[in-house]
Amino acid sequence: MANYTTIEAVKNSAPDTFEDVPEATIQQYISDAHIKVTHDGFSTTDTDILEMAERYLTIHKYIVGTSSTLVSAEKVGPIQVTYFKAGSQDWLKWLQLTTWGADYYRLWSLYGDNGMPRISLAVLPQ
Repeated sequence: MANYTTIEAVKNSAPDTFEDVPEATIQQYISDAHIKVTHDGFSTTDTDILEMAERYLTIHKYIVGTSSTLVSAEKVGPIQVTYFKAGSQDWLKWLQLTTWGADYYRLWSLYGDNGMPRISLAVLPQ
């Protein structure tokens, strides 16, 4: 199956991030994101939603995968800042590291869930 997004769409969404990134690298991140989007079972055939999810996840994975500021802890006097350590957080916390990941999660929560049926519960007054 073909990818939902394109190198051009990724570059247009985050031009500063991908300014000097080879297209082959971007394509690999797109392919990796495509596998995840497909696995997450988006229950929509709307190609615009699928394209956004794949694009958001591509950008998120690239930023997290290439950022050195997400993998350390710093302490200066009484102030301490702890950054994300790869493999030590759950999937939701990992997605919350960037706005792109948070946007992916929002789409997934609306259209995903590994194909599980969505149900709504309501409490009715007696």
